[in-house]
Amino acid sequence: MLPLSTHLIRLMCLTLSGVTVVVVPWSDITSAALTGIAVAQLAKSTGQKTAALALAALILAALLPGFASYVIPEPLISTDQWLAAIQALAPGASLASFRPPLLTTLALMLLALTLLLRQRAQLGAPLLLSGAGLLVFAQLAYRLIPAPIMPLLEHRLTGAMLAVLAALTLAQLLLAKPRWQGQPRLNRSLLPSASLILAVLTFWHYQNRHAEDELHEAVREEGATFIARLSNDVHNRLDAMNRFSHSWRLIQGSPTAEQWRSQAAHLQTQEFRYLINISFVSPDSRIIHVYPDTPTNVSIQGKATRQAEIQALNAALNGANRTSTAIIDLLQNEPGLVYYLPVRNASTTTVGAACMVISLPLLADTLFAASNPEHALWSWNIQDRMLTHFGSLEYPGPWQYHYRLSLPGHSVDVVQRPRRDYLLSRYPRLPAISLTTGLLLAYLLYMVLYTFQRLGEQNVAFRRNNARLQEEIDERQRLQEEVEWLARHDELTGLANRRYFLERIDTQRDTPPLSLILCDIDHFKRINDRLGHLVGDKYLEAIAGIGQTVMAENGGFFARYGGEEFIGCLPGVDHAQAMAIAETLRHRTYQRSLPHDDGSRVSLSAGVATYAGGRFDLPQLMQTADEALYRAKARGRNRIESTADT
Repeated sequence: MLPLSTHLIRLMCLTLSGVTVVVVPWSDITSAALTGIAVAQLAKSTGQKTAALALAALILAALLPGFASYVIPEPLISTDQWLAAIQALAPGASLASFRPPLLTTLALMLLALTLLLRQRAQLGAPLLLSGAGLLVFAQLAYRLIPAPIMPLLEHRLTGAMLAVLAALTLAQLLLAKPRWQGQPRLNRSLLPSASLILAVLTFWHYQNRHAEDELHEAVREEGATFIARLSNDVHNRLDAMNRFSHSWRLIQGSPTAEQWRSQAAHLQTQEFRYLINISFVSPDSRIIHVYPDTPTNVSIQGKATRQAEIQALNAALNGANRTSTAIIDLLQNEPGLVYYLPVRNASTTTVGAACMVISLPLLADTLFAASNPEHALWSWNIQDRMLTHFGSLEYPGPWQYHYRLSLPGHSVDVVQRPRRDYLLSRYPRLPAISLTTGLLLAYLLYMVLYTFQRLGEQNVAFRRNNARLQEEIDERQRLQEEVEWLARHDELTGLANRRYFLERIDTQRDTPPLSLILCDIDHFKRINDRLGHLVGDKYLEAIAGIGQTVMAENGGFFARYGGEEFIGCLPGVDHAQAMAIAETLRHRTYQRSLPHDDGSRVSLSAGVATYAGGRFDLPQLMQTADEALYRAKARGRNRIESTADT
């Protein structure tokens, strides 16, 4: 049966899948990616690995174009090209619907990659999942850090969608946790790499804010320079109006219709394309001459000036150099200004006034003709009333700039609202590239650390296994030496056994004389029978030690020949010396005072045989020593016997 935690994770993934489908609107790629991740996690938790991998690969492929639009420099693929490609697939779509916010894009890609890597620690899945968690945390922190200006790029999700992303990250962590337990190397690799991601996110935040602030200030300064140029242009044009009014001082009387038409046409053509009415008004406020001959202008010829213009007209007729009305609705059903300038003849007599009607929409079109209407929306406002606008209304950006355009007698509030796409085309890709590069470096750092940790653990295990193997080899060698020693020695006394004795004596055949001393403990069977085998073994060890010492003192060696029999070999020792050495052995044994069963001392009988030269016959030599031992026992024991030299 599956553990309870696995069932809980499956239930969580199933719930998240349902919540994602219900809560997240299917309006853009963000919602589709969130839903896909939830379904892929559910497939993973239920053992449908192939389906989970396929979904993760599909999500990653869908997110890659949007991610590319963040990091590919503008000169390579411009924002306009991205928009053209998007709108070819989905007319009316924007960049926001084409790609999730940058931090969300990266988090979703890391979640998909974790699934594609089958959550394997050796392939970096723990760092990818940790990175996704830090990106979610960064989006939460981004909401809490106040920005001096409205952000141009939205780097975070909001509301329910961000909560779903956080839950999906937690669900995947619960899915992967059983695979990563019991790996000490994981923490030692993960902590430095995750710390690097945190540092990269902090640097990216600073870099992004700095880039947006610089762009915001650059656009504001460009707008201020543009407005200053427009204001200067307007004042230059108004100076031309003054020259027009002063030109009539060269004639006597009032200007004729032909004279007025000629001068007005020149003024409008060369200076004021936005003048829709240049008329001559008599002192009795009647419109005498009108240019151009539009139906509206012709309809007012001969009529009295409108009441809204009387005050400005009277001021001009009474000597003011230039007066103007307030911004009024013109006969052409558009807002405008009416300027009045006195017309004086050669005798400086005021013969009337020049009336110049300026259309504010035409003025805006003329002044803003030098700007690109696709870059920003420009609007003219007076007391919160929009008089006219110029430029595109689609996809406005988050920033507005307010300027003051000075007109004689008036001040117009000019508002610039740059389009988001235009701002994005000028926004540097460096912050996104830095963030991506930092994440890649963190991943490489994790892989290097994890690999070194793994190699280190393998090296420790190898050394440990090598030490164990060496211990086993040493133990086997010790056992082998012990077996070899046991094969040649008597286990009880530690002396050479009969086999080893025969091997060693065979090497001495070419160096006569060679003497043998064959010994036997007197009445040893009674010791075993009456005192016990433990006592018998103790006596054997004691006599073996005495014999080994005596033989070593004389350049020979001692062996246990079998049972209670011992044999000594004395290379280079003649018969007389061998008899003396045998006597020393007998005497030391007796002096040891080992008690017999009847209270007497344990004694030793020995037979001596010597090889003096000639053909070496070991069996015969052994037989001679055995016969001598037999005679020693027959003659009362505790004595040494020998035969003639062999």
